[in-house]
Amino acid sequence: MEGADLVAAGIAAGRRPQVVFVRRGSAAEAAVAGGTAHAGETAGGMGGAAARGAGPAPLPAALAGLAVYPLSDRVAAKVSTLETPPDVMAVFALPSPPPLEALRGAAQRRGPATGGGTLRQSGAPAGHSAAAAKQSAAAEQSVAPLVVYADGVADPGNMGTLLRAAAAFGAAALVAAPGSVDLYGPKTVRAGMGAVFALPLYQDVRLADLVSRLGVKRVYGLVAHGGAPLADAELRRPAVLCVGAERAGLAPETLACVTDLLTIELATTRPGVSSGWSSSVGGAAGVSAAGAPAVAVESLNAGVAGAIALYEFARREGAAARGAAAPPGAPSDRAGSRPGKG
Repeated sequence: MEGADLVAAGIAAGRRPQVVFVRRGSAAEAAVAGGTAHAGETAGGMGGAAARGAGPAPLPAALAGLAVYPLSDRVAAKVSTLETPPDVMAVFALPSPPPLEALRGAAQRRGPATGGGTLRQSGAPAGHSAAAAKQSAAAEQSVAPLVVYADGVADPGNMGTLLRAAAAFGAAALVAAPGSVDLYGPKTVRAGMGAVFALPLYQDVRLADLVSRLGVKRVYGLVAHGGAPLADAELRRPAVLCVGAERAGLAPETLACVTDLLTIELATTRPGVSSGWSSSVGGAAGVSAAGAPAVAVESLNAGVAGAIALYEFARREGAAARGAAAPPGAPSDRAGSRPGKG
């Protein structure tokens, strides 16, 4: 891990670094020297460095009790993958994710989005049995897992963005197809901003194997055009959400396993008109030869498209949880269950 923020994120996630390096002459080394630690000893007493703005606030406390070693600029340049080595670097062991089959139980282990675990109706009048059953079904929907499948995403920046979005919007795991970029590569890790510590990651897994081991019946695939509009589609869990590379899209092998195609509507543009909406992503900006409006941009990259879809899944999950928590007869949050065009 390169950089104070990433090192602090790893330690905050409960990972213990195998070794921590600070660049000689940096503020981080000065903070160590000013405390009780010395080269090769444990780092402590770094609170003053944080107060002086030498690094992110969590780092000094995070380094307490860990062995920290200073490096010369020449050695730091050899260790780091960056053009300018950061002040703090650390080596973490690669995490071992649980078996994919363990994700099946995520619905039972996670509480609904509103907190508090599984919702139960006790002592409800007999006349409310149907409403209670509906609430129970909605609660189960809200906690069932969603797994992100990155199909051939080769750009580390896009993969890092997708990984960060998966963690931010509550995905149970991220799985990469064979041929995808290394999930723990330096550029992916930096783009993910510490999200590699937030959820299980699986490399080189074929979608058919993933679906079989998870036992899911719904597999959503993001496509440039021809799918159901994301805003109007019925989104259910447990499920797998497949995101392909921007140019190549989803591989034929992946499409064979997809049960529902989803398309993100893009704004269109034409002379004299500021915007409109279209599910097509082909063609250049402006007007086509037939006079139909073309899209303002050709496509969305995998990171952006995946983040939009993950947000929509999370938004629906939150709406379902709020509806399940409401007492029988209370007004439902219908605005959250199916968005209107606005």
